[in-house]
Amino acid sequence: MVSRAAALLLLLLGPLGQTLVVPSALLLLALPQGALAFYLPGVAPQDFKKKDPITLKVNKLSSVKTQLPYEYYSLPYCRPEKIVPFAENLGEVLRGDRIENSLYQLSMRQDEQCKVLCRIQALSAAQAKAFVDKIADDYKVNM
Repeated sequence: MVSRAAALLLLLLGPLGQTLVVPSALLLLALPQGALAFYLPGVAPQDFKKKDPITLKVNKLSSVKTQLPYEYYSLPYCRPEKIVPFAENLGEVLRGDRIENSLYQLSMRQDEQCKVLCRIQALSAAQAKAFVDKIADDYKVNM
């Protein structure tokens, strides 16, 4: 059986020793395989114990239909008394993320039934139209 290095040498030199042009994708085959981990910028592992509070943050509203993002609180969602922006890394800023605090309260490994977060009075015609327009444009909430 031919080793990977010998096979690569045959590809580079050819059967008679002449130099061949090899696509770079083939050269990747010669690299060691076996990476078992990955790194996602801005995401670090965090350990939680049972009943530890979990901070749920909100992000922007995004649509694949319009490509124009909106801030989460541009619609009349339940909002905290003070909205605090979180910019955890440069990548979030460059992507246009608008990460902010929310009223949602979660605890690790605690089952919860549906709870009322807040009550919003009747929406005005303009507020209702804003929701209808975002739904029509396939906007999704990112949390």
